[in-house]
Amino acid sequence: MTWISVTVSLALLMSATHSNAATLTLYDGSKNTSLSNQGWMSSVPGASQTVSAGATTLNTTANNALQAGYARTAPSAFTLDRTRGYTLGFNIRLLSETHNGSNDRAGFSVTALGNDKKGVELGFWTDTLKKTGSIWAQNDGATKPPRFTRGETTAFNPGKALTRYELSVLGNSYNLFANRNYQTPILTGILRDYSLEGLPYSTPNFLFFGDNTTSARASTSIARIDLTDAAIALPVTPRLVPVAARSAKSLAEDAEIEVNPPSIVVQTKIKGATEPVKEIPESAPYLGLIGIGGLLLTRRGLTVECAKTNR
Repeated sequence: MTWISVTVSLALLMSATHSNAATLTLYDGSKNTSLSNQGWMSSVPGASQTVSAGATTLNTTANNALQAGYARTAPSAFTLDRTRGYTLGFNIRLLSETHNGSNDRAGFSVTALGNDKKGVELGFWTDTLKKTGSIWAQNDGATKPPRFTRGETTAFNPGKALTRYELSVLGNSYNLFANRNYQTPILTGILRDYSLEGLPYSTPNFLFFGDNTTSARASTSIARIDLTDAAIALPVTPRLVPVAARSAKSLAEDAEIEVNPPSIVVQTKIKGATEPVKEIPESAPYLGLIGIGGLLLTRRGLTVECAKTNR
């Protein structure tokens, strides 16, 4: 059987790095000062807050009724624009957590809402005895429920160790990465709109770290928070879908590959790419459909190589 083989050579997508992006530190625990001393509004009535060993530890474990945390809006130069994309990075460890008041609440949450108030609130659970945990997203909705009920979940345990998280937002979706493993996000989903709940969920560019419920409690160390004005690009995995045998020129036209009309060759160059990398005889029949993740290659700047292989 003959297939069209696709190799993406764009370094940015393969390495999943922030290209030409700026990063702003919003909290640096190595300064050994609390978040409230570094530009965050804090509310910790009844809770304990300690600063040591390069982190602020917020503890609301004394009582479920305690609510405490840190909030701020993103600086104007780092607007949380989901059209452009942005990434909220944070280093935290959940030291303990109890949510016996509700399975739809978490003792520690992270909230990021964009300039249009769309975003996501993530709940963090851990069980120190069972050595298990999870991270999950709060649902939205016109009514309660389903608003603020548990949505998509990952079994990643936030209590195991101090972990570097990166919440990357682009378009209408988010990806949560852990420990700089950009190959596979630990959690992914669509953005929510919680604004019907009122303040603070109706506040654009809003960020929150803490315990915002009377149905759970936690002790959490926060070592770093930063904001990057770009999303993290996922690595591209080619996917080949067999279809009826067609000429290379026909496949190229579907994939929006530029064709050199005067000759019988197809230049494997996506529109917007800098240069072609290979030529294929137009008359040769091929079986396959050029695709990535089920979508045709139409993104600007991608260069592909098409090669005939037999299995």
